[in-house]
Amino acid sequence: MAHRAASDPEVIGQTAGLIGFLKEVVKSSHQRLRDDRKARERVWLADLPGAVRQPTGRVDGVLLVLDHVPQTAPPPLPELLDGWVTAERCQDADGGDPPLASLGPRRELLQASDGREQWEEAADGTVRREDAAEVLRAYGPWLERWRRWAARERAERALRALYEQVYHWHQKLTQQDDQLELVLAVGLLTWSDPRGDTVHRHLLTHRVETSVERKTARLTVRLTAEGAVRLEDQAFLDTDDGWAPERSAALSEEITALSLHPLGTEALDQLAQWQERVLQRPVAFSAEWQPPRMPEVGARLTYAPAFVLRPRDRNALLGVYDKIADTVASEAYAPLGLAQLVLPLSAEERANWAPCDMPPLFGDDPLFPGKTNERQRSVLRRLENDSGVVVQGPPGTGKTHTIANLVSALLAQGQRVLVTSARDQALTVLRDKLPPAVRDLCVLLLSSARRDGASELERTISALTDQVAASDPEQLRDEIRRLSARRDEVRGRINTLTEQVIALREAEVYRHPEIAPGYSGTLAEIVQRVRDLEERHAWIGMVPDLGEASTRPPLAPAQAMELLSLLRDGAGEPRLGGVVPPPETLPSPDDLARTCASSRVNDTGLSVEAVSLRDELARLDARVTQELTALAAAGHTALHHIGLALSPNQGADEGGWTAKALSDRLARDNRMLWRRVSEVEGQLAAAFRQMDDLGTKRVILPEDLSAEHADTMLHTASALREHLASGGKLRSRGGFLAAKAQKAAREVLDTCTVSGHRPATIEDLDTVLVCLRAHSVVAAVAKRWDQAGAPIPEGPVELRLAALAEAYARLKHVDAFGEARERIDACLVHHGLHVTLTSRRAWQNFTSALAALSERRAADEAMARLAGWELQLRTPVDGPHSTGEALAAAQAKRWPQHRRSAGRSTGDP
Repeated sequence: MAHRAASDPEVIGQTAGLIGFLKEVVKSSHQRLRDDRKARERVWLADLPGAVRQPTGRVDGVLLVLDHVPQTAPPPLPELLDGWVTAERCQDADGGDPPLASLGPRRELLQASDGREQWEEAADGTVRREDAAEVLRAYGPWLERWRRWAARERAERALRALYEQVYHWHQKLTQQDDQLELVLAVGLLTWSDPRGDTVHRHLLTHRVETSVERKTARLTVRLTAEGAVRLEDQAFLDTDDGWAPERSAALSEEITALSLHPLGTEALDQLAQWQERVLQRPVAFSAEWQPPRMPEVGARLTYAPAFVLRPRDRNALLGVYDKIADTVASEAYAPLGLAQLVLPLSAEERANWAPCDMPPLFGDDPLFPGKTNERQRSVLRRLENDSGVVVQGPPGTGKTHTIANLVSALLAQGQRVLVTSARDQALTVLRDKLPPAVRDLCVLLLSSARRDGASELERTISALTDQVAASDPEQLRDEIRRLSARRDEVRGRINTLTEQVIALREAEVYRHPEIAPGYSGTLAEIVQRVRDLEERHAWIGMVPDLGEASTRPPLAPAQAMELLSLLRDGAGEPRLGGVVPPPETLPSPDDLARTCASSRVNDTGLSVEAVSLRDELARLDARVTQELTALAAAGHTALHHIGLALSPNQGADEGGWTAKALSDRLARDNRMLWRRVSEVEGQLAAAFRQMDDLGTKRVILPEDLSAEHADTMLHTASALREHLASGGKLRSRGGFLAAKAQKAAREVLDTCTVSGHRPATIEDLDTVLVCLRAHSVVAAVAKRWDQAGAPIPEGPVELRLAALAEAYARLKHVDAFGEARERIDACLVHHGLHVTLTSRRAWQNFTSALAALSERRAADEAMARLAGWELQLRTPVDGPHSTGEALAAAQAKRWPQHRRSAGRSTGDP
């Protein structure tokens, strides 16, 4: 079979047929609309509120700047007018002054217990308006404030309605930018035939865009920079109307060449030209901005500028198809991308499609900045041998990551890359995946926003121009050589490490011959054998290190001189007149000094209550105090995780709700409220997991959604979900075949979106149900926290979920502290000690007493040792009595005891 080529007549014919088919598809899908009054939303510029500046032909293209106008509440009624003026009349700015009732409650000015005066309703019924002087005095000033509010409300109502209309368009364009467009239209052509044929369409249009400033919510409407004025008479007129296609095409070319502004005088001139040259029937022309009320029998052309929201125009797409068809015919060449849509081309044919040899897609070692797995590498390998690869997969499988690696590698080889997408978001995500150095080389052209399109192009071109102007070719070549050398060094290091890893792996499995009886095999087996026999061979001891013997004498020179002096004084001779205990039974000077130091108790920093509690705890068994110390340490650990300390000097506002919860645990207050908070933690955890499982899905719910409204939407969405699960189907909006569940869930289908589209499947409804359920659970859980005195800030449901999760994490540590405090109290009561631990100061005294308990017990043990040594010195072992030195030493040992007793009586530590 002969290989097909790009220049084969058959291939060119089938490719041209494909383009013609696509044109017919576009034409058949486009319904001709001659009367757009009911099918499209519009705002007439002649009907703009007086406070809005009338749009003009500004050079920057700005048409409207609308500030957000919040709705204000009427001035509140004074307490004295309660019962005299109805609240419903206060809310109606158009209903005139709220009247004062002829009869109302009688009130008296009484003095409260705190000294303040307040109005109280009297027990003797009502009073007439003429007799209520205080009411009349209060009504006058309040009515003046209400009138000012009503006048301002009436003036701002039109501005608010305009802002809400344009903002609603902005939201629609953001979500459906590939389906809708907003245009500024001028030149309204109208007529009505007796047969019922009505024309109501604008002739000239220019695409506009909207943007909202996040901080101030200011809304701006401007002409798109990449657009131009279009003549659209061919979209709704034909030759039967007297329309001349050739003259219309010539005038359209003139309008395109002029680059005119729709609100400029040139637009009026072109409309007059159209009236004279294109339509061969009488037409009345008017330059008024106000549109006619109804189409008349005669044709009428009115300037009548208006903003119109409509489906995207198909004429531009048809023009692109015409250019492609002309190029294929004139060059006698079928592009591969089009030809393979109509012909089953083999991989070899696709590879040889171009007339010249194509260089390899990648080099020997492509530069991929991101990690790659085997599936992603298989895609890149297929691209080496084919002109295209289709990659499909769910979100998160690495499609965008693979494209980012491919783009980076191709740019590193000096090639140019074009990436297209049906939606703007995919291009934005891909750009963010690229390394910063590569990202600066991207030109991002978006369809929905001028700032993200033309301004991005201008920014990138300026940055590239600055780089070229400021770069030095020689320095760039040096940098390339340095980086190449560094890359080779890293690759060599990788090879070395790989060889080392292989060697280590081999050493792990190498079996050694017997190095001692019973010791053979791998290193791990030999080490395990040594450990198994460690207890049996412990008597051998450690083998000393080889080396020279120590030359250091056992006594220092000063010690040797002291020993010589004592020997000369007869210290080594036996004495008469008493017996000294053997030296080996007596303490050394260092032992004696340490024992005397340990016998002293230091109460510095302890309060009187802590000292008393310490002495009481000292009488308990050591195992009991060890248990108390462990429980107190558990409480301190909980406080450490919270980041608070129960200081008695801590203010009431310090620490927020956590400090309050700790104080409640100590005082055993509000236990029922905190138990109610803990009971709903499971519901919150389930909602958190479900929201986390949504991944990157973007769900939009109605703004300012209350808990009750969310529950209602949750109920109707659940019913619709059950309807679809049982085999039901979603019908078109407004269809009479729509099920009851679909009609009840209309608000969910109209106001909620999932990743930019309205719910249309069971999966979409499940996603919306997760968000609605989370909204309801967060509201219920936050209410219980608020009742406990720990309000959760308002905000998006994801942020409130995170705040509640963090609050529950801290509450667990508070509960751990409370559990430790209860166990300490139970242990003390069990052993006969009743200690009050209901305040921060009491807790600090208890922990301070526990910390000082070890020092107290060490002092008691030291005193016991001193008493034993004194008894040993005073009682002779062999002989009638002790020596004088022994008695003097015994007397000296009593000094720490006397000192400690005196310290306790005088308060001296």
